[in-house]
Amino acid sequence: MNELISLGRLLWDNPEPGFFEVNSHNILSRKFKELGFVTREFENIPGFIATIDGIFQTKPIALISDMDALPLPGDPNNKYIHSCGHHVQMTALYGTALLLKNKDPELLKKISFIAIPAEEYIDFDKREQLIKIKSISLMSGKLELIKRGIFSSPKIVISTHSAPFKSKIFISSVLNMAGFEVMQFSFRGKASHGGAAPHLGINAQNAASLFLQACAFLRESFDEEKHIRIHPILKLDSNQSVNLIPEHVAVETYVRGADIEAVGKVVEQLSNAAEGCARAIGAEVEITITQGYKPFIADLTLHKLIKQTADNMNVEFIEEQYSSASSDVGDISQIKPTVMLGLPGVNGKFHNPDFRVTDEEAAYIFPSQFLFEYLKRVAE
Repeated sequence: MNELISLGRLLWDNPEPGFFEVNSHNILSRKFKELGFVTREFENIPGFIATIDGIFQTKPIALISDMDALPLPGDPNNKYIHSCGHHVQMTALYGTALLLKNKDPELLKKISFIAIPAEEYIDFDKREQLIKIKSISLMSGKLELIKRGIFSSPKIVISTHSAPFKSKIFISSVLNMAGFEVMQFSFRGKASHGGAAPHLGINAQNAASLFLQACAFLRESFDEEKHIRIHPILKLDSNQSVNLIPEHVAVETYVRGADIEAVGKVVEQLSNAAEGCARAIGAEVEITITQGYKPFIADLTLHKLIKQTADNMNVEFIEEQYSSASSDVGDISQIKPTVMLGLPGVNGKFHNPDFRVTDEEAAYIFPSQFLFEYLKRVAE
């Protein structure tokens, strides 16, 4: 069985939450060390930089991979699943290093391989605890590493991600992706007996539900050219009783958009709507806005080299103009020439418990072969 398929399967079987990818870190770093690489681990969090010569600060090219997984919906044991394909990225990271070691050791000296935790912007409670004990200072892996100066040296950054297109073998490249801010709305009313004395309470759930309607009505006011997306969810306290007027209800949403100004405008609209809905019911609302990710902007030179490589290899190239998904690689793209290669071999059901690798050769073997040829062009 091919070594890369075995690695991909092993990583699939070890999904872990962001900033807690201990098994993934150990599996991947061990593979790099067995290949003769020197690794530099990140302080207090999983992840590492690997180079063939142990020099970490002067490499012009950085090839990066995410490591984290997502919660498995409805699982009573709070398990995770690689439903965004980050195990594919990790396999491609190692596979590219393997090919370069065997076929182009001189080019290998120009590249650092970086395994990065916590791309998914979730598990806020866990991450806030890590901030409190000073293991991290920011809520995502790339934001944290940018602050630590890890991306100060590379001249260009190359990232990958599984892509949803149906062709058997392809390479895609997205030109732009959404940035976002996180909004949390805490509606507070007054508890009372739901049957005997509802008139003595103030129903926070009603205020939050009214706000969800306002969100729906506001959607038609969003500028379509700015690709605005909101997806609010309502959260009741875990101990909420059916015969008790809800005193506290939360609503959380991302506000995604093509540029920071457009996102800021919608943040203001939602804030005004939440305050108005709370007043209409007689409740109060506290609004918290948390920094998310900046929009991703592909470097056009690196993008064109992907197409040239695909054409030379007789591989289908798919140019994706815009994706409403978001990634912290957007923050890197704001400071360094960056590109994201879309990889084949999966069913495209991202962030879904039914996400699967459908073609192991396409998912685990082909990406390294393509990256090997692509990196030769990038380095010219």
